[in-house]
Amino acid sequence: MTIYTGSRYEYSTVDFASKTLNGPDNPIVFYSTYEINPLNYYEHVYVTGERLDQISTKYYKTPFLWWLIAEVNPQVDFTNIPAGTVLKVANV
Repeated sequence: MTIYTGSRYEYSTVDFASKTLNGPDNPIVFYSTYEINPLNYYEHVYVTGERLDQISTKYYKTPFLWWLIAEVNPQVDFTNIPAGTVLKVANV
């Protein structure tokens, strides 16, 4: 299993286990966690046409942390975000 630099799995631990005795090994990813303080975040006003990777780049200097934005905004349907929606962007 390859984990690429910049992937959200980059700092995770990977182990392998088999479901049966002498069976094939299956990867198990133990996610690392970012310290997300719910009181410490930026507010970003969504503009029509923006993508999470673009917003991630603006705040985190990398497009690969888009999932942090999704994680702290579970109430938002990211397939149809109305313009003007205020998104929380965790300050990690």
